Amino acid sequence: MVKAGALKKRYILFRLEGQDLDKEQMKRSLYAEALKFFGEFGLSIVALKLVEFDEKKNLGIIRCSREHYESVLGFLALIEVLNGVPSRLRTLKSSGTVKSLESTFLSSQDK
Repeated sequence: MVKAGALKKRYILFRLEGQDLDKEQMKRSLYAEALKFFGEFGLSIVALKLVEFDEKKNLGIIRCSREHYESVLGFLALIEVLNGVPSRLRTLKSSGTVKSLESTFLSSQDK
């Protein structure tokens, strides 16, 4: 049974290119850029959250609202600078469950 009003989620696997950040720096810079792009109200509707980030492989998983999934993909594609350093967030895969992305996430860590 689905809860009434429960958030329908989408998960996006991405790779950070251009610099090395730890998880906390990635989280802060991602939210700062999202706040500029969506505004406070839009960011609350999109429900953006950094679920995981591996500093060694520069891979991460973002969760967002399923209804605004395409807006988040557009936002990620438009990022050119994080923390004042030219960077890109390249989306690799998306899924409705985090489990399917974690298998890709973990297999990419072995490489």
